[in-house]
Amino acid sequence: MFDTPADAQAQLAPYFSRPQVEMIVGALEPTLVFRPLPRDKAGDEQGLGGTRIGGTPDLPPGLAWPRRANPADGEAIAGRGNAEAGEAMRRHFRKELPYAFFAQVDLGEAARQARGQSAPAAALPGQGRLLFFYDLTAGPWDNGTGSARVIWDKSPRESLVVQAMPPDLARAAEAHRAEIATVNRAFKLPLPKPDSGTPYGGPARPMRLHATLRPPAVESLEMEARPALKAALARDDDEAGFRDAYQDLFAKAFDSYHGASNAGRRNQLLGSPLPEQSDPRFEAEVVTRFGVQHLDRDRIAAHRAEIEAGQRTWRLLLQIDVGDFLQADGEGTVYFLIRDTDLSERRFDRVVAVYQQT
Repeated sequence: MFDTPADAQAQLAPYFSRPQVEMIVGALEPTLVFRPLPRDKAGDEQGLGGTRIGGTPDLPPGLAWPRRANPADGEAIAGRGNAEAGEAMRRHFRKELPYAFFAQVDLGEAARQARGQSAPAAALPGQGRLLFFYDLTAGPWDNGTGSARVIWDKSPRESLVVQAMPPDLARAAEAHRAEIATVNRAFKLPLPKPDSGTPYGGPARPMRLHATLRPPAVESLEMEARPALKAALARDDDEAGFRDAYQDLFAKAFDSYHGASNAGRRNQLLGSPLPEQSDPRFEAEVVTRFGVQHLDRDRIAAHRAEIEAGQRTWRLLLQIDVGDFLQADGEGTVYFLIRDTDLSERRFDRVVAVYQQT
């Protein structure tokens, strides 16, 4: 939304008082957003190893597309859904399918977007690619490390090979489309497009990264660190309309390349997450510390101090809007989160995935 603090001040000045502008500019968080490359230029501008959402990854020989083994706690995961969803998860686990490929990020491109320790990508490796995989069939019921795989591939570009979707994953995607088509015919609804996404993968969309500054969400930890801004937004006697103006600003900050559509607004690399519920770092801390998906109110109250301290040790790596990933109807956001210490040690095997939907 804003390229620099000066740009932010200039854009905000017509709508806010000077003190309000200073509060907002001081709270802006650096992040990297995805912008689509025209399909007719993607091949020339990207090549192998370029940033993309959906499609298939570029892998070197010897690096396999990761699969999800039938988890030991599969029955417990299936039990979190209703009867229909639970049975679908049981069938899914027995197949031990590869994860859906979510995104590929060119780390060299990320590093070039900005310089200095305050740059969004300063903590990431400066070379290679991050490959993000997710189990979209069971993941919404399974926050944690089991539903996601994140791989740091340091291979040189010339060693990469364009991947085809694994045959069993492709068959699962076609079976899903056929099932949806059968239901839609029965209810006289439009048939799914041949290239529409499924829980097993989304359409390939070449992207470029762009560094920007965004205001924090009210529910985020970054807002907690700005007590004056948070208090101003919480005032009941908001005669000047500051809260409404900030909400309008926030909505514009997440305008997508789809115009008025909500799809794509949540796609970003690093920065302050845009929660659909509470800050996803809270859920990452709960599932990692206590080994459960959710805590009841009494346990939250008993452990509040340690949870609040622990959630601040996590950072957002990537968030993807499910509807945008599918390029079709879909709900929710997937957040890939990592502890600061694990990021510094390049322990991407410890990334936790959190799913939220309103």
